[in-house]
Amino acid sequence: MNQAADVRTVEVTSVDAESNQMELIAKMAAGLLSRHYPNHLWIVGWAPGMTLIIKYGGADSRYGFTVDAAKAASVSMLEKGIVMAGGELLERLGLPRGAWDGESFGKAYMQ
Repeated sequence: MNQAADVRTVEVTSVDAESNQMELIAKMAAGLLSRHYPNHLWIVGWAPGMTLIIKYGGADSRYGFTVDAAKAASVSMLEKGIVMAGGELLERLGLPRGAWDGESFGKAYMQ
């Protein structure tokens, strides 16, 4: 399965430089999460001030995390923070880190 083909994006036609930059960062984050945690549904967006908003779409969409992209010292530090937070969110939802097996639903569905 081609993971890159599984990442869907919405093109933004903003002339705002920050939005254009964050669109690229959000696409990078979506691809990164899809590679590290295949078959999970990730919803990635951003807010003013260069804040990534990442939610887990496989459960109640209240669950997610934010990443302050402006404070990242480097791209590799930003990537590390995204992957670590994604894995932590999966664990909090009762799902194992790694590929979703298509069957387990975790704690979010049991409530």
